[in-house]
Amino acid sequence: MARIARASARANCGIHGVGATIAMHVSVEFEDQRLDLDLPEDRVVGSWQGPRGLAGADAAEAERRALDEPLDFPPVGQMVVPGDHVVIAWDSSLDHAGGLLGGLIDRLRDSGVLAEDIVVVATPGPADEQARAAVASRGGAWEVHDPADQEQLAYLATTKDGRRIYLNRRLTDADAVIPVGRVGHDPILGYRGPWSLLFPALADAEALRSYRHHLAEDPADEPAPRVRWDESIEVDWLLGSQYQVGVVPGGDGPAAIVAGLGESVRARAVAELERLWSFRPEYGAECVVVGVGSPGRAAGIDELVEGLVTASRLVNHGGKILALSRAGGEPGPSLRRLTAVDDMRKASGALRGHDDDADSVSGRRLARVLSWADVYLLSALDRGVVEDLSMVPVDHADEARRLLSRSGACLAVSHAELTRATVVEAKP
Repeated sequence: MARIARASARANCGIHGVGATIAMHVSVEFEDQRLDLDLPEDRVVGSWQGPRGLAGADAAEAERRALDEPLDFPPVGQMVVPGDHVVIAWDSSLDHAGGLLGGLIDRLRDSGVLAEDIVVVATPGPADEQARAAVASRGGAWEVHDPADQEQLAYLATTKDGRRIYLNRRLTDADAVIPVGRVGHDPILGYRGPWSLLFPALADAEALRSYRHHLAEDPADEPAPRVRWDESIEVDWLLGSQYQVGVVPGGDGPAAIVAGLGESVRARAVAELERLWSFRPEYGAECVVVGVGSPGRAAGIDELVEGLVTASRLVNHGGKILALSRAGGEPGPSLRRLTAVDDMRKASGALRGHDDDADSVSGRRLARVLSWADVYLLSALDRGVVEDLSMVPVDHADEARRLLSRSGACLAVSHAELTRATVVEAKP
């Protein structure tokens, strides 16, 4: 269960001597690690862990209900007939969802669809090995979408606003397309999910570039993002994709699975996302410590930036953000441009005109964070890169504890890259 740990939760506190400060125990999780802290109770504004993933029988039952009792739609096995060519559009950011994918393929096979007629088309990026194994063991094919490969693309239709839509050719050639996507907050669409998987995620490079131009301001005092998914929904309709599967992640696997008619899935999935991943502390804090990453999956720079954005929505202007992660990788062109900027308040000028950079969204969002607060970072990134990006490298957990011991009021957030944080009221 998601929880907000308040400073009044004395079960986690220890009192040492008469008149001594009450210490509150706080844990921050990042990937397969955890930082345990004992902080004075009066300095802890709040802490957040987020929901755990479903496991064992609970996970199996959630998968069964999603596939056999979908919202406002027949069971998935009734939407196909023998001889159909079926494409499962798969979101590579999904974790621990091999059981769901295997169950979906089994139901297609039970309805007479041949294994060789089932193809999984995945978005670029490292995919969960459990999912790949589920496809291989059932004789299906796994392909990775390349938006720059013209041979993979085919024209679908023109939208009402005049955009020519090019999608992965497997989607346009299929008799049935089933998108399975991770539900989450998105800096451009407002919400991502199976509805945005076909377009723009599995579209051509030009469509992806054009979407990067539409990064909008997301005010910190807005509990929910602004929704901009109309074009994605129109493309779903043009392709004839009605049945969709959305997975709301937990800290270590799916926390909720929603399947059925696209419109019904959007409404239920967004409601579940907000219920499970909304953190609303009463006040902001001078220092915010966030953990980024989930067990068994290495976080990348995009996830790290997402976690930093969450922290920036909680920290007071000019405060400190301590980010704990194992994020690594090489920075893209937009982040490299930021290394030449001395004053992050002027970073927008360095990035202006470079929206075509693949990491332009992360670059612009990071610049906003760095102009708002000081960032201390524990990561697998090269130390020189961290310093060039105007962040302070942190080498080990003890260094993080010392930093927090010198800070004032504190907020702690695990799985910050998944969390939508909003301060209820500004701290006086």
